[in-house]
Amino acid sequence: MTLLRLIGTQLAKYLTKEHIYKDHYFRISIDDIKSALEPGDVVLVEGQSRVSNAIQFITSSNWSHAAIFIGEAGSISHCLIEVKAVDGCIFTDIDVYMHHNLRICRPTFLNNKKRKILIDYLLKKIGSKYDLKNIIDLIRYIFPNPPVPKKLRRNLIGIGAGDPTKAICSTLIAEGFKEIGHPILPFKDKKESIVLRHHTYCLPKDFDISPFFQIIKPSLQKFH
Repeated sequence: MTLLRLIGTQLAKYLTKEHIYKDHYFRISIDDIKSALEPGDVVLVEGQSRVSNAIQFITSSNWSHAAIFIGEAGSISHCLIEVKAVDGCIFTDIDVYMHHNLRICRPTFLNNKKRKILIDYLLKKIGSKYDLKNIIDLIRYIFPNPPVPKKLRRNLIGIGAGDPTKAICSTLIAEGFKEIGHPILPFKDKKESIVLRHHTYCLPKDFDISPFFQIIKPSLQKFH
């Protein structure tokens, strides 16, 4: 392991270490979350790490991480696919996030055929690693509240070489939805034409505010 890669790995571990707070009165129980999930749902996470604090500031949103639910996988009955800065693309049991605030975002136009293509695409990414020797991508997260105007903060996500950016943000999920032609959060260019945002600039909050994803609230579903 090169010196830069070693430093990058240790820095990533420091920045992504979660500090769990168990007294959030607004947290939906993990069992209610599980009962509402469907394969293909995007699960947003309100993280509790230094990286999460920085992303929350940069994006003006509580949501600092995104994963995608695929259903049962091996011994995991409620399995997510997600990308971590240190571990790369992995399977995760949703129980890992039982002490986090979560939000379910359900893609509006996801039929069974597209769902299979999406999940198959993401399964092929399992084991992918990201090059942590690009220290500049990680150093930005040491300073969680940079003095940058709000309208320019999104651009901070794209600074640097890009590999750890992909690992920390929701690039992989955006790539998967691009594969099936499902929009996330388009924007209008100077000619007022609708343009799909490049997947490397996809933020966790984009799934929350997108008109192409439905917010699922399990606490309300129970009373139907």
